[in-house]
Amino acid sequence: MRKALSTVLLLSLLLVVSSRISAAAPLPQEQRYEITSPRPNEQVRGSVEIMGTARLGPQFQFYKVEYASAAQPGVWTPIGDLHWEERTDARLETWHTTALPDGTYYLRLTVVKQDGNFVETDPVTVRIANTQPAPTPTPEESPTPTPTIVLPTPTTAIVEQPTVIRSRPTATPEPEVEASPAVAPGASANVSIPDVGAFVRQFVFGAFVATVIFLFVGVVFLLRRFI
Repeated sequence: MRKALSTVLLLSLLLVVSSRISAAAPLPQEQRYEITSPRPNEQVRGSVEIMGTARLGPQFQFYKVEYASAAQPGVWTPIGDLHWEERTDARLETWHTTALPDGTYYLRLTVVKQDGNFVETDPVTVRIANTQPAPTPTPEESPTPTPTIVLPTPTTAIVEQPTVIRSRPTATPEPEVEASPAVAPGASANVSIPDVGAFVRQFVFGAFVATVIFLFVGVVFLLRRFI
């Protein structure tokens, strides 16, 4: 009993998820129905061209455009005739508003299928204002031209350099270098004795470095032994 109940619940959940996915999925390219002009809350007057798309592919039968007054939102009146051909980003119908009183109206597009079912767009709110003067377009401000600064071209001055007469230097005779007397055999020569203090300092420094290395190696071996 529990297994059957779990199966029923699982199937119900799958049906709900699939229905939501199909509802959220966009319409195929061949199934489009929308009003793109006039835009929502746009003010219109005179003859208004209603632009949009009405397509359902093989299921398409015809489409129609309707309007309703905000005073009677449930009463829809067709605009023009039924249209038996699909339209894509084109004029769906022309709405003549001069005979209608000013106010708020709704527009909608209805596309009927071959089996008699239909789909329709959400109502688009527009405002008819035939008795009101048309709004004057705000003139666009012309940009202030930026002044062009022209810099004068500098003139290159040619200055003649004075001729310099250089005199040849007189060669100075090199002094004669006296040869050092040769050391006779058996004569005593000066012998340099190395610095004993520097030798001792180097020896002590080497011993200190060797001691530090020895202690470091010993500590490493101790650590490896205890770890």
